[in-house]
Amino acid sequence: MNEQQIDDHLNDILHYQKLINQLGDDMKIQRIELLSKQLVFIGKLAATFSENYKRVYATRKRVHAEAYISATKNKTAVAELAIVDLREEEAEAYGNMKRWNNAFESTKEEINAIKYKVKIDVADGSSQQGGVTS
Repeated sequence: MNEQQIDDHLNDILHYQKLINQLGDDMKIQRIELLSKQLVFIGKLAATFSENYKRVYATRKRVHAEAYISATKNKTAVAELAIVDLREEEAEAYGNMKRWNNAFESTKEEINAIKYKVKIDVADGSSQQGGVTS
C-alpha cells in the first residue's frame, strides 16, 4: 500500500469519526453502523503497518546475516553496525503496527459494548429505530 492509500484510509477514518461524534448517545444503531464502516479502514491500516513491520524485520535480518558473513574480524560488531538504521525503522514500524492493531481491537470492543446495550434496550422495550447515511 502506498502513502496515498494510507492517507486516503486515514481520511476515511476521520470522516467516519466526525459522523460518529455528531451522533447523540441514544443513537446506538447508527453508531454501530458507522463504527463498523470505520473498522474496515482501521483494519486495512493495521494490516498495512503489520506488513511494513514484517518487511523491515526481514530486511534487518538479511542485512545482519550478509554483514556477519562478509566481515573478517569482529563479525558481530560489524553486523550490528550495519543494521543500526534498520533497527530504528523497525521500531517505528512496530509502533505503527501496535497502534493500529490496538485501534482495531478497541473499536471492535466498542461496537460489541454498544450491541450489548442495544440488546438490553430491546429486552426492556426502550429500543430505538432508524438508519444512518454516510
